[in-house]
Amino acid sequence: MRTRNLPPDAPGRYLESHPNPYYIPDKLPLSSKIEMDDELASSVADAMFQLGRIDGISPTVDFSPVLYTSLLRLEAVETAEIEGADVDVDEVYAYHTRSRSQETVDVSRDLQEVLNAERALNEGFDAMRDSESITLSLLQSLHETLLEGVRNEGDVVGTWRESDVHIPSPRGSQPPFVPPPHGNVPELMDSLEAYIQMRGQHHPLIDLAIAHYQFETIHPCSDGNGRLGRILIVLQLHDAGYLSDPYLYPSAYFNRNKQAYVEKMRAVSEEGNWRDWILFFLDGIEAQARDSYERTFELIELRRDYETRYPHSKTSHKLARSLFDLPYFTANEVQSRFDVSRQTAYNAIEELEADGLIVETTGKQRNQEYKAVDVFDILERPTV
Repeated sequence: MRTRNLPPDAPGRYLESHPNPYYIPDKLPLSSKIEMDDELASSVADAMFQLGRIDGISPTVDFSPVLYTSLLRLEAVETAEIEGADVDVDEVYAYHTRSRSQETVDVSRDLQEVLNAERALNEGFDAMRDSESITLSLLQSLHETLLEGVRNEGDVVGTWRESDVHIPSPRGSQPPFVPPPHGNVPELMDSLEAYIQMRGQHHPLIDLAIAHYQFETIHPCSDGNGRLGRILIVLQLHDAGYLSDPYLYPSAYFNRNKQAYVEKMRAVSEEGNWRDWILFFLDGIEAQARDSYERTFELIELRRDYETRYPHSKTSHKLARSLFDLPYFTANEVQSRFDVSRQTAYNAIEELEADGLIVETTGKQRNQEYKAVDVFDILERPTV
């Protein structure tokens, strides 16, 4: 029996509990199919176009691996920021640079969350490339990776939660959202897995929006639901054939629109308003795919510019080209990569530093580190 005056179209029911009721979503598939009107069709087409552009241009660049890594790290930073972490992209690169030359590197909790997110994204795509489908066991494995070294007391890792949770409203005047009791989680997640594997009942991008709502509403984990849910988006895009690699970072859109994100999902739960949620979700996919394409194109143009600045025989030319796959580095790495003397490595570094292409980041006299200024300007530019 539905309570709290939910309309018949609401895709779930309240279960009374004190002080706030549980919300139990209906199992998928939906009881009635969502009609594809002109606005929805246009939003789907726009998102598909932008996804096609980014997936089409990315393999054509000869620094595709660093592009893949850079966009993946942007997603890792953004998804951790939504959960309260405070880390910049260059901190992630600095860690990887130091870890190449040092046995141990100090890692803050915030940075560990980002590194875990980066590793989980890689593990998810590796599993998909090995022809593994999206399964609950895969999601639980990725959840274990996400919480490695950052779990809170009482967190259940690598499996579904064993207690109930409350999610505060972004507006203090509203009561918290209470996902289904933990005893309901296994059957709801089984239903979600079946829906994903049968490829849903609508256009793949609309089904993706439905699946994301369902995952976050079930809230199956004791912690890390948001991070895992956003990884699931990218894995589903790959599974549907839209992304060959994780060139999309949807967390930036949700980070910019936190309140709308929560409120539109709540409107689905309480009003059955799927249309506004799906339009919002599709706008996010379109916006982030477009942003990834624009950053990729800017990096391609920047690389062409750098290639014309220095004679091809000089180490400075090689170093300028390498800034796209080694945007954060040390003098030792320049020396070993190009098999040159230490003085030649420093001469190339000084030339690029004088031209403003790179900047020293530590302020120290020894063990100096350098980053590519223009490359990081493109990578770290806020999305709009």
